[in-house]
Amino acid sequence: MQSLSRARSHRRTAKRPWRWVKTLLLVTVSTFLFFSLGGLVFLFGTDTGEDLREWAAGTLLTTQHDYWAPYTFIPDDKLQALKDQIRHPEVINSEAETKPTELPATKPNVVPLPEKPKELVDIEEINVKKDNYYFKGKIMYIHDPTRVQLLVTNRKDRGDLLDEFVKKSNAIGIVNASGFSDPDGYGKGAKAYGVVIHDGKILQGYNPKSGETALGITYEGKLITGSYTAEQLVKMGVRDAMSFRPQLIVNGKNLFTDKPARSWGIQPRTAIGQKEDGTIVFVVIDGRQPGHSIGASMNDLAELLEERGIVTAMAMDGGSSSMMLHNGEAITKTSCPYYRGRYLPNAWAVI
Repeated sequence: MQSLSRARSHRRTAKRPWRWVKTLLLVTVSTFLFFSLGGLVFLFGTDTGEDLREWAAGTLLTTQHDYWAPYTFIPDDKLQALKDQIRHPEVINSEAETKPTELPATKPNVVPLPEKPKELVDIEEINVKKDNYYFKGKIMYIHDPTRVQLLVTNRKDRGDLLDEFVKKSNAIGIVNASGFSDPDGYGKGAKAYGVVIHDGKILQGYNPKSGETALGITYEGKLITGSYTAEQLVKMGVRDAMSFRPQLIVNGKNLFTDKPARSWGIQPRTAIGQKEDGTIVFVVIDGRQPGHSIGASMNDLAELLEERGIVTAMAMDGGSSSMMLHNGEAITKTSCPYYRGRYLPNAWAVI
């Protein structure tokens, strides 16, 4: 009887681990359902949740995966408004007026820089924390604007990496410039969108890609931006030019003041601008890298430049193309899986 009792006791004990497994599974599934339901209530039942869904939609619309934007389930009218803001941004010709217009009543605080720079190039670290996101990047100040040129790939099968542009030109500093055809993220950057002018010669006029805006630099080192044809730019004394969008600041006016930040989402960013004293700036904001830098909105970028006294500025291609090199070394962190960045049709460089 004793041995039989022990055997029965052993069998009952052997079943207990399975009870613990069932209990653990039940708790896990219950917890998952609880948080899933809570998340759905937050996203679809609160104003903050709706804002987050609009941010997500704006971000998706500026990527190659824009077809996912409707699945954020924001109202159709809001989704269409986001699309319109991205595809048809406000455009102002920088040469249309000789002085700033519609400036804010109070000027933003301008970040001071050395009055007498000892070097051609100065680098500023960017580290900004917002309420719900954060971003890091670099600003490169070029104190002789005539040293800034547009470099253009001479390859037919693909574009150049930034470090390949540097090797060909001995550029001191360099950032990406034009956008390009990029089906499914595998574009090779051989052909730029929009106008391309190099050393006073028109290499490419506008193509059917809508919404592109020109940014050019004259032989005297002045930035010009607006809805200009390649022929008009050459007549205006422009040496190099390319196209992208949107404009950020024109004639001292911040074009994103009072505009919803979510329209362009949060992404890695690149921009080119110029101060009133002629100093040209390259800006790159890292993104898509939790723990390092999430990315910036267009509002963030325009505000960042306005605070530093920039009077003319336009966004370049962003996303995984955004990258900056100084003296041949990457000083920003690309979101491209390849650490050297992407193949590009052209780049702005300090020669």
